[in-house]
Amino acid sequence: MVLVHSVGLDLSYWDQQIAALCGLHDVIAFDLPGHGRSPGSPEDWTVDKAAAVLAGVFRDAGLASAHVVGLSVDGMIAQALALAAPAAVRSLTLIDTASAFSDESRLAMRSRADVARVGGMAAVLRTTLERWFTPATMDQRPDIIDRVSKTLLKDDPMVHAAMWEMIASVDLVKDLHRVVSPTLILVGEHDSSSPPASARQLQQGILRATIHVIPDAAHMTPLEQPKKINKHLLAFLADVA
Repeated sequence: MVLVHSVGLDLSYWDQQIAALCGLHDVIAFDLPGHGRSPGSPEDWTVDKAAAVLAGVFRDAGLASAHVVGLSVDGMIAQALALAAPAAVRSLTLIDTASAFSDESRLAMRSRADVARVGGMAAVLRTTLERWFTPATMDQRPDIIDRVSKTLLKDDPMVHAAMWEMIASVDLVKDLHRVVSPTLILVGEHDSSSPPASARQLQQGILRATIHVIPDAAHMTPLEQPKKINKHLLAFLADVA
């Protein structure tokens, strides 16, 4: 299995999933360019380059195929890989992600990029947390909020901005019918970034897709509801097998 983390985070945020999966699967998680311990620059962030990075992980690990799990923007990268190299993707799990956005959302993403370039990561921290987590998590889980805040504040704002520019350009809707992998779609009930409507658009476009809406979660469902994510993921993988 290959797990691909979200914008601004790193491989360590899959800890709950790795613990649940590693007894049954060989699990690979990695830091995307400019995240965690991986070097990177703003120039790394186009959809094609990001998909090539994911394909490179397969190549370096000697994988002919694997189950791929992508969260948020990296669900989009996983879609791109499934379209470019369908034989490589044994199954696809898309968490809190989308295949396209409204013009209003694209404008907001480009504005977010501008704020990061001018004000640094501190300028986008609060609004990011409010999009990513429910009010209950913000209030009751200071451990999660502190961990994520420290990670985000260490990020390169230029890489962060470049990623948002890339996300604003994504439009994969017309190609979804070409995804042949069995696909699991998971979305937080209160996700405002990639809402349940976006998840249903994915389900409608991908022939072999199932969807589950996760209660009491926003955009970072694996952090807010890891047990529910793991339950659906393990059941899906058993069914695919």
